[in-house]
Amino acid sequence: MAKQKKENNKYKIIFYNETTLHEVTSFNITSTNVLAYAGVLVFVIAVLVALLFVFTPLNQFLPSANDSKFHQELQESAIRFDSIRNVLEQRHEYFQSIRNLMDGNLDANVNQTDSTVERLKIDFAKSKHDSILQTLIEEEEQLAISMVNATSHEKYKNMSFFMPVKGTITQTFDLATGHLGIDIAAKDGEPVLSTLPGTVILATWSSETGNIIQVQHDNNFLSIYKHNSALLKKVGDKVDAGEPIAIIGNSGELTTGTHLHFELWHNGVAVDPQSYIAY
Repeated sequence: MAKQKKENNKYKIIFYNETTLHEVTSFNITSTNVLAYAGVLVFVIAVLVALLFVFTPLNQFLPSANDSKFHQELQESAIRFDSIRNVLEQRHEYFQSIRNLMDGNLDANVNQTDSTVERLKIDFAKSKHDSILQTLIEEEEQLAISMVNATSHEKYKNMSFFMPVKGTITQTFDLATGHLGIDIAAKDGEPVLSTLPGTVILATWSSETGNIIQVQHDNNFLSIYKHNSALLKKVGDKVDAGEPIAIIGNSGELTTGTHLHFELWHNGVAVDPQSYIAY
């Protein structure tokens, strides 16, 4: 017995004028057409939903967006943690310096790293009885600081530190106010140069300092360049002294104009760049 061929049912939709009952229009449909129209409708809805997630704040609910935001917050937390650790190390070296001076061990105080020179300033409440002792300590500290400065500059005087950007210094290094670098104003589009040969260890963005890049150098020097409009290098890149690594800019919340915030660190402590670079 021959197998009966499955019929493709056909339907006709007619539109009538309600008043005159005259036929206005009509069109034929089949089950195949219904499936095709339904498929097209589902596709259009899917495209609209995709566009909604891409171009509206709804994209924050996507897992990839949340992971990116978490990664950025993790990097910012790591930078803040390093800053706190550096402050604690400065405090430790400062109190160790005072202890050596009070014990009369001046040589031990002189042999300390540059952190003794640029240590954290702590104000002590002076009484009438300890003012003389405090004066003696301060005089001995100034002597030790001058000896450390002479030794440090003699050791590194043959190193060629490049100016990171051509411009004008608008704010100098001030450890007391927490300004751990110098601000250099320059024209838009000026290249930011690596002050020494080294390796890029950080190239990222933060809400406060914008595009930031850090380069690790020999002799435990570290240079930091903030508020750039663009970064030209990535983590792991080797750079030469004077090689462009970024473009000066005005990115981040802690800025009021196009400039470079440049920091120079030695042995984990911020030092005055103008002590090493001639402007």
